[in-house]
Amino acid sequence: MGLGGSERERDDEHGTAAYGALDPDRPVLRLDEVAARCRELGAAEALPLAGDVRDRAAIAAAVDVLDRAWPRIDRGFLNAGGSGDRFKGKAEAHFLQCCAGDDLTAANFSADSAEWVMSVNYLGVVNWLDPLLARMRAQRGGTIAITGSIAADGNLPRSGPYTASKTALRALVDGLRHDAGRFGIRLSLVECGWFISELTDAKSGAPFVLTTAEAARRVVRGVEAGRGLIRFPWQMSLLSRIGVLVPRGLQDRFWDRMLPPLAASGAQEAELAASGGADGVAEAVDLGEAVRR
Repeated sequence: MGLGGSERERDDEHGTAAYGALDPDRPVLRLDEVAARCRELGAAEALPLAGDVRDRAAIAAAVDVLDRAWPRIDRGFLNAGGSGDRFKGKAEAHFLQCCAGDDLTAANFSADSAEWVMSVNYLGVVNWLDPLLARMRAQRGGTIAITGSIAADGNLPRSGPYTASKTALRALVDGLRHDAGRFGIRLSLVECGWFISELTDAKSGAPFVLTTAEAARRVVRGVEAGRGLIRFPWQMSLLSRIGVLVPRGLQDRFWDRMLPPLAASGAQEAELAASGGADGVAEAVDLGEAVRR
């Protein structure tokens, strides 16, 4: 179960809450399971909604259902996200791969993958903010929690598109926060470290890793306390902020030791060979290896 489902369960411990999820790659069955769990915890009603956060028409249809089902929405949790080849549904064995993907590195960069990451992580939130802000303006109040990432600090290599999407979310929330408050709407940005989920294996070696339930508990507790920024765990947050101050050259030396070397895929090497660019690439790789030595 992902962070969103656990948040719904934790939120239901405090009273009735809606469960609405539009995530392009989560099966409807899982939504039904979470809805059933919410009812077990005391929710008066739980309404699973399946769809795609990239599809505005699907979101409009979901909002229409919500408008007819509930006169008010007190809290919204926007969690949909992924990274590069994460949409293939595989859990990564090493924690440094959870926000990356071969298709997001300079060795195998894919515009399609980068577009997918931005369309889900950033525009998926934008697409839901439109109707949620409109509803909360009309009712003069509400809270929207948006899941970003500590990765927005910019310290993780091989995760450019993912980091860009989370940095964009940070800027978006910061830019909307003040004006939203004039309408009684509170925006909470959640920037968390690693937690166990479908994408991060419990044995991945991630530092300060949390269970999904504990991560959800911290999010809901922060939202209930009215915090505009919810960052955890504190150890990871502190290290990340310090890392921003480390000179770039030292960062590069650190990651050279931590990360395995990159290699272009066979398909891309074939394309380069056909275009006459393979020799140049080979020379550049050889030079890079010589510099490291």
